[in-house]
Order: sequence, then structure tokens, then C-alpha cells
Amino acid sequence: MKVVSIEEVINIDKKTIEKIPSILLMEHVASEIFYLLIKRHRKTLYDKTVHIFSSVGGNGGDGLAIARYLIKNGYNTKVHITGNIDRVNKDTYINFNILKDMNVEVVYLAGEDKVFEAVENIEEGDIAIDSLFGTGGNRALGGIEKLLIDKLNSLNIIRIAIDMPSGLQSKINDYDNINTCFKAHETYTVCFAKDIFFLNKTREYIGKLFVIKSIFPKEILDNSEYKALLINYNEEINIKRSAFFSKREQGNLAIVAGSLDYIGAAVLSVNAAYRSGVGYIRLYVPKGIEKTIKNIIISQMPEVIIIGVGEENQKYFMESDIWLANDINKSDACIIGSGIGRDISTEVFINSILKQINIPAVVDADALYLMFQNTLEELSENFILTPHIYEFEKLIEINHIEVLENPYNALSVFREKTKSSIILKDAISFFMKDNQIFINYNPTVSMGKAGMGDVLAGFLGSFLARKLDIIQASKLALTIQAKSFEYAAKKFGNDSVQPKDLTFYASKILKKH
Repeated sequence: MKVVSIEEVINIDKKTIEKIPSILLMEHVASEIFYLLIKRHRKTLYDKTVHIFSSVGGNGGDGLAIARYLIKNGYNTKVHITGNIDRVNKDTYINFNILKDMNVEVVYLAGEDKVFEAVENIEEGDIAIDSLFGTGGNRALGGIEKLLIDKLNSLNIIRIAIDMPSGLQSKINDYDNINTCFKAHETYTVCFAKDIFFLNKTREYIGKLFVIKSIFPKEILDNSEYKALLINYNEEINIKRSAFFSKREQGNLAIVAGSLDYIGAAVLSVNAAYRSGVGYIRLYVPKGIEKTIKNIIISQMPEVIIIGVGEENQKYFMESDIWLANDINKSDACIIGSGIGRDISTEVFINSILKQINIPAVVDADALYLMFQNTLEELSENFILTPHIYEFEKLIEINHIEVLENPYNALSVFREKTKSSIILKDAISFFMKDNQIFINYNPTVSMGKAGMGDVLAGFLGSFLARKLDIIQASKLALTIQAKSFEYAAKKFGNDSVQPKDLTFYASKILKKH
């Protein structure tokens, strides 16, 4: 699914209307949204009231058309409209008159008293649909609309935005947080996801994102310019399997992880990799923690080969350990960095060994923090880096706030520095291979916990070892991380999910691939 700019959406709309009547487009969108509402909120629709808030513009017409579908099918619906009636959009006007012919009352919110009256009639648990302003609404909300949205945001109801939350574009440069925006629990956007949905100052207003199918001409959709693609959790990514595979044909993975202070990171990465089906794992750890690691892992996964590196009491990887590169390169893929710490001797080790690895390699955690700029620049296309936002700040020397405000620009800076791929981990994750960007939109309560990155690295390393390319492996690893958390959250509750739980539920998703 394409992620496009607002300007490109407006351009696509203009081209499409030259071929398909706009009223037909509006009707199709309304029918698709109606069926999605039924699918998502059937029980609520039976018990509660839907309150639709439209304007005189084109997005308002979508809301009026949706109201018609709801009312026709017997659902309790109240319809409101704002704006200058003398400047009503022609398609909105058609739907307005159809509702009048159906003897449906459309309440005109002419003043603050009407807004208060409308809000007072909304009960807890009702649904409020925002179809005030779409892609054309780039000004800050004021007057009646601001009052209305502020009131709706304060209620304990289900809030749904049509195309995009009203006021969203005004939030981009809202440094003092004074502009009002509809805070949706769900956003039903038409045809494309919009690039501004994924910015730090706007993403909290989107909620769950659903992209509505369109009847836009295929040639227009195919030729439209886009900034990124949404990762599709239902995409078929097939892993090669055979009853005749040996453990080495199932994938041979090397993992360089762990230090005195971060023993658990190595355990999580190994567990995630094995749960993802890799056939053979060699785990390299500093000699000083080898016994502790074995005591933890062997009881759970006795098949893991654990290799202690360095001197007997060595707690971190050191410069003298770079001989590991030759051993690592005998594997199908490797993971390096989980829990290795930031000791000065480890810094030399990392910047030396990365230049010698020639197999698909996941670089994670402290290895990213320790990486020199010249090392980053020398990395080739077989590497994929998995930094969180602060590690990324260290990598490209751009403040993390700037990265969050414009991740597209930050990724372009990264691309100028290196040929390697990247998964930029955050509430919304960005994956980039070459100049292609993929977005993993799955903001989940309580998922930001220590250890989640180690699990993702394990998934990713396993799929690379099983011969998926970097794009396939990354999309599948992100999908499994997100969907596994959903399964685990249903059992334990969001707050109680531990990273290790994701490795257990990964099997449910892998059955489909």
C-alpha cells in the first residue's frame, strides 16, 4: 500500500475526476466505510448511536453518504453539518438533499449553543465520526469546529476519522501545541496512507489505520509518486522448507552477543531465532560469562552451540577477538551487538570485525552505538542495522527530535552515508533498503520494553539464515513481532507481556508463511 504526500493525493483526485464522476467516487467510499463500520463495531451499532459531523466540503459529503447507509440499514444515526451553506460542495449538496428527502434531520451547527446541545446528546460509548475536513483542510481549526473537536476529544466515546483527522495538517509545525486536532481511535483513509500520518507531531491522532479501497483508475494509481509503502501483514512471504533439509540447510546462524551486564540479551536473541525455525545456532559470548550463559540456555535449548571467547575472566569482547570474523563467515547469516556493552575494548572489536563480515548481518544495540562513522560508510549491502531512535541519532549525528519530526529526511541522510539497510525502531518503524522505504504502522500500548529489540534481531537473523532476502526477512520479522505481541497481549494484557512471550507466539504467524 502506497504512502503518498498530500500534494500527490490532490493531484490524483484531479486526474481521477476527469475519468470518473466525483459523486460515484463518494458513493463507493461511503459504502466501503459502512461495511468496515459493520465489521469493526457491529455490537456497538446495535446498542449505541452514531453521531456524524460533516462540513460543506467534499469530505463532509462522505459523512452524509455514510449517514445514509447507516440510516437505511436501521442504525440510530444523528447528522450534523458546519460551515457556510452558500459554499457547499456539489456532491455534498446532493447527499444533503437525499437525506432531506428521506426525512432525516440534518442539524446545522450555527453557533456555540448548537455545539453544546449536540455534544450533550452524546452518550458514553457512542460513536462520533469526524468528516469535517480531509486533505484540503490545511488551516488551524477555529470557531465552531475547534469547539466541537475539543468537546468530542474530551468524551468517553469511539472516535473515527474519515480520510484524516480534522486539524491534522496544522499540527506539523505546532511547536506550542495550541492547535486542535480530532484524536481518532480509528482513521479510515481513502486509497492511500498519507505521509504526514507517521510524523511525531501527528501520529498520536491517527489511532488504528485502515485504508479504504477505491475505484480510482489503475493507471493513475500505478503511476502515482509515493514516499513509502506500508508493510502488509497479510503479504505471502514463503520460506523454503523441505522434509529432506539437514540442520545446516535449515539455516546456520552465528550470534555475537552478551557481556557481564547484559546476559539476557543473548538469551532473547537465541530464543527468538530458534522459534523462527533456523536449523543451527552458534552463540559467541565472552569467556567470563560462558558458564552463566550455559546454565540459562542449555536447560531451555540444549541444541545451541555456545562458544566462550577470549581469556578465562573476560567480561567483554576485545580487540584480540577479531579472529571470530573467519568463523562467522562460515555461517549463512549473523547477528552482532545484542547486549555486548560499551567497554572501550569492545569499541575497537566492533569497528574491526564489521569490516570483515561478508555474509548477511544484523547489527543491533551497542554495536550501533560503538560504530565509527568511517565504519558505517564502509558497510556493504549485506548489512542491516536495527537502531532505536537514540542509537540512530548517534549513527547519523542528527538530533532524535529532528528524526521524529521528519523521518523521511533523516533516512535520506542515512542513505548518503552507507549502502547498508536499516530498520529504524520506534512506535512506528521505518525499514529502508536501497532507496525504498517501508513503514510498519503498529503503535501498540506497552510494546516499548527492554528486550524487544533483541527478539526482533533474533527473528531477522533467523530469516536471513533461512535464505530470505533482506526485504522479505525484514518485513516478516516486523510482522511477526507486531502480531506476536497482539496474541500475547490477549492472554496477559498489554502491560504484562514480556519479550520472551513473543517468541512463543511467533509460531502462530509462521504457520501462514
